Amino acid sequence: MVRCPLLEVCARIEGHEVHYAMLREYCRGFVDWQGVLRRAEREGMAPLLRRQLLASGSLFPDTVRRSLNILYRRHQHQAKVRSELLLEILEICRRNQLTPIVIKGAALCHTLYPDPALRPMRDIDLLFQQDEVDRAQELLLAAGFSQSASPIPADHHHLPAIHKTVGELDLYVELHRGLYPHCPPYYPEVDFAYLLESSERFMLAGVEVLTFNHEEMLHYLFQHGFRAPLSYEPYRLIHAADIIGFVERHYHSLDWQHLQRHYPILVRALPLLHHISPWNFKRVPEPFLPQGERGKRREPLPFRGWPQRRFKELEGKERLAGVLSATFIPPLWWLKVYYGLGSWWGVVVARCILHPRQVFWWVHLYSHFVIVTPQQHSPGAESRLHSLRQFLLSSWNKALGVWRKLRSLS
Repeated sequence: MVRCPLLEVCARIEGHEVHYAMLREYCRGFVDWQGVLRRAEREGMAPLLRRQLLASGSLFPDTVRRSLNILYRRHQHQAKVRSELLLEILEICRRNQLTPIVIKGAALCHTLYPDPALRPMRDIDLLFQQDEVDRAQELLLAAGFSQSASPIPADHHHLPAIHKTVGELDLYVELHRGLYPHCPPYYPEVDFAYLLESSERFMLAGVEVLTFNHEEMLHYLFQHGFRAPLSYEPYRLIHAADIIGFVERHYHSLDWQHLQRHYPILVRALPLLHHISPWNFKRVPEPFLPQGERGKRREPLPFRGWPQRRFKELEGKERLAGVLSATFIPPLWWLKVYYGLGSWWGVVVARCILHPRQVFWWVHLYSHFVIVTPQQHSPGAESRLHSLRQFLLSSWNKALGVWRKLRSLS
């Protein structure tokens, strides 16, 4: 993956002098502005790119300025329509005694960002109590929403997406029964009653809206943005902007003892976002960045191995050695963030045990293509020896299938 430091350093809400100086330097002599604009839209960063370029006094082409202004007005319109749709959904829930918690961008754009247009999003996410979520989906479908045809497992943490067309915009909503998928990196249990009881409240057009308290919000932003399953897409820079902005806004009011006790991976990983966009030490104390990370510029490269990139994508493009290297030897920065590593010994453990274990979990999940189908055993053949034989045969078939896929890349 090709980095774009100019865009990375803009992954924050409020700028500061060190950040502005870096941005001005990156802009000097930069030529691939059309590539930056395309990537900024993919990363949800176009409005923040415009904000940071203007605030820093960076030099950039007038054509880029005009394009960013057009994109910003488009995001302004989308944010307005999305907020109106959220109010409509909340009113339906209120009338039917349902209590959703608004999560991710739909809450942050009104509580963290000074302008909702600065926080683009793909959909509105709402968390419901498990025994309310199906009822909520039915009510919204009856109110004119349409359901996505994409298949989703019955035990998935959110229901199939629903959408509604407003003018020229097709807006998507996901109703969650949980926060995380049931797969590595083995997420914490979600206690809806606790999240509801400890929730924060904000006002939207005179309507009271519930969202997570600060500690739970920060933890969820990190898990969602930087600890997705290996098969999911790489982190997006807008997720880094959420976290950096949140920490710089709330650092002195966050309960760091609670975070350290319950979410130590989060606490160890947060300082490393400095390598995307540098922390403002007027808002967070300088010791927040460990001594070993000061003065360094690690490349904040994401995981790009299998199963994030599937065999069909890799065939004819990369050789076996490259795929194995990307899969089993991911970038050091990603490894430290994903596994919350704070020491060289932790890096060794992650490289040798934690990360290979995750990869093999996905091998087991995806290796449904078998070369030889074991014969079904008779009801009386339940001996340990027979069970072991069936297990070994099945494992061999799976491993052989994976190996043949890998050989196709060489």
